[in-house]
Amino acid sequence: MTHPALPPLPPYEPAPVSDIPLSEAVELTNGSEVSQRVEKGEEIIEEKRLEKEEEIVEEKKEEIIEEKEAKGLPPKVEKTEVAHLPPSPPASPLVTPEKLLLPDLSIAELFLGPKKRLAVTIANLGEGPLPMGLGNLKIFVDGQLKGSYPLSSLSDQPFLQPRENITFTTSLSFRGQREVEAHVETGYEMTELNQENNHLRRVLDGLPIGPDITIKDLDLTEDLELSIILSNVGEVDLRKGVTLRTRVFVNGLKVSEFDHFTSEVLKANSANQYSIDPPYRVAISGTAQVKVSVLPRVPSDDVRLENNILERTFIIFPFRVVPQARLDFSFSVPSIRPKEDGEADKIKAEARWEGSGSPLMLSFRGPESFKGLPTLSGKSPLKVEFPLSPDDAQRERLWRVSVINPIEKRVDGHLIIQHP
Repeated sequence: MTHPALPPLPPYEPAPVSDIPLSEAVELTNGSEVSQRVEKGEEIIEEKRLEKEEEIVEEKKEEIIEEKEAKGLPPKVEKTEVAHLPPSPPASPLVTPEKLLLPDLSIAELFLGPKKRLAVTIANLGEGPLPMGLGNLKIFVDGQLKGSYPLSSLSDQPFLQPRENITFTTSLSFRGQREVEAHVETGYEMTELNQENNHLRRVLDGLPIGPDITIKDLDLTEDLELSIILSNVGEVDLRKGVTLRTRVFVNGLKVSEFDHFTSEVLKANSANQYSIDPPYRVAISGTAQVKVSVLPRVPSDDVRLENNILERTFIIFPFRVVPQARLDFSFSVPSIRPKEDGEADKIKAEARWEGSGSPLMLSFRGPESFKGLPTLSGKSPLKVEFPLSPDDAQRERLWRVSVINPIEKRVDGHLIIQHP
């Protein structure tokens, strides 16, 4: 409901003193009671005015609310507190695959060592380890394959770590100037960063061209005396009449030293063999470690001296075998270093006996790694030789040989064992 606005009150004006009755004037002049009443009246009037204004303001608010409700405005929603939810876990970072660290096999160098053996340096230039069990190293000289070596044989370690290298000295040597190429075939088993550096080619100067004297073998005569067998593995014949200084040691003692004049030509490329018998016979018996050296007086008669010394051990067993019986013999071979030329060392056995028409039999038994030989049968002399495997050569091994007499009479003779 709307009320009309009240007219403002007129300002208060005090009445002139002449208008006040005498009795009232006396009272005003005589005390403060009159002034206090007047002030109180003014306060009452002001309070009523303020109350009236407040009533008008409240009525206005009610009118505004009624208008909003009539227009369909949504009522005011009272705020309510919302419980805090637990924080969600942080999002996982994107997982990226780790970088694959690959090796990179490279042939870093090809060169000839002090003894003119071809050496190859293999390096791993990659970021991952290089497995040494995969791949083969192949060597070509003037385009012809001269050697093939599994990578596993180049090192005892299963892996070549990044930025490491190994140098492998082969058994290959050559004479004159040659084009040498080394190539590693890894196949599909190994993934590496770069396969373009898996080969290397060099032109190298090998051994000088000329005669090359080597001690091919040691043998015993029928009287069990030492005989020295020479050969020329060079590319030029060794002329007749060359002076060779020869020394013989048995069990560490020098037992013979002499000069020998060659009586025939030693042909190149081992086309023939040449025997030297010491002028003072060197008899061998029991167990004897024999060392022989042969050196030419003129240096140009031998372009390489590394193969002019040979050491062998002889073991001589006398035997007497009664009819239809067998005798067993045993010996041990100590560990030995691999030969520089890469050839496998050999064990040789020979049975000699009187009455060459009477056959005997030989039987061999070795370590577990030895595959064995079939029993041999024949007339005197009965010879056999077999290579030592790398495993057998690297440790001391026990070997057994049996001499079997299948005939009806006694046989006397010697069993000769020769090993490195």
